[in-house]
Amino acid sequence: MIIATQHLSHANDAFVRPLPTDSQPKPVWGHRDGLRIGLHPTPGPAGLIRVYAPYLDQQYPRVVNFISIEPSVEGLRGRGQSELEMSQYRPGERGLVFWASNQRTSNRPPGTLASGIVDEADDVLRLFIHTEPFRNGAHPIIECLFRKTRPYEIEFRIHVANDSAEMTFCTLSATMGNFGLLRRIHLKQNQVVAAKDLWGEEALDRLGFLPWRSWPAADLARTEDGRFWVQLSTDLPNPSRVNYDPHVAPNWRYVGHKATHYWRAESTAKPLAAVNGRKTYWMSQSPIPGGIAFENFELRMPFSRGQRLWFGVLPDEPKQNESSDDNLPSED
Repeated sequence: MIIATQHLSHANDAFVRPLPTDSQPKPVWGHRDGLRIGLHPTPGPAGLIRVYAPYLDQQYPRVVNFISIEPSVEGLRGRGQSELEMSQYRPGERGLVFWASNQRTSNRPPGTLASGIVDEADDVLRLFIHTEPFRNGAHPIIECLFRKTRPYEIEFRIHVANDSAEMTFCTLSATMGNFGLLRRIHLKQNQVVAAKDLWGEEALDRLGFLPWRSWPAADLARTEDGRFWVQLSTDLPNPSRVNYDPHVAPNWRYVGHKATHYWRAESTAKPLAAVNGRKTYWMSQSPIPGGIAFENFELRMPFSRGQRLWFGVLPDEPKQNESSDDNLPSED
């Protein structure tokens, strides 16, 4: 599906976003030739940011990953989960309501889709994703930035609404590693850890997940300018050609080119990289071909206002040596 846009300038030509001139605008924003995000009611569960990678030959509305917002609050155990909490705005339904705006303050979903703001000088598209308050009192606001020079990456900045409880963490979790059959996590000094080596015969939890595994900041790779950088990749030469159990739903069957997913954090952060795993696809008993694959993938960091982190989906193989990668930008 092609989302129409006006060709107002060189910078605007680089981005896809809903505009008043669109005959059927969709809540989708991002790079024309790169990574994009979408919000409900595009296909998929409520309470999740959709991530699209059409450059992998994945046609809209095929999602390459979802991102959940999961804040923790001072004095309370556990953390909110935007996908699983019951909505106050849609009584009786699961998944918090998200909406986008062109400014940091927005109390209720607007009647029209936000276009996002294009910074002509820096060739950047930005918008703000708002969510109804979490049950624990957290009320984060997620700023999203798309840079023309970084087509395979999204920058997130986490802000706080005035009515929010004090957050200790606000984790953004990539929740669909099983789709890409992601089974390798890449750490410092080119160390690669395989999913099959992290879990023996451990019991699954009630939702079918294997326990979390994590690595402290000291074990994580860094870019030349010191940013923390963790990649997940598949162990298959072509994940679109695997043999699936006949009961695997079509939406779980990989299409397009293989890719590496990653998170990056600022050099001053203190991230903990964490993954969990599954043997069967979510909400089913259908086995994942090849065995255990990672599902949730996240960096956990003590929260600070305006906290920045980056999520990317690189086509083909992971970078093997972070110190020699000149495609990653310096601190800005």
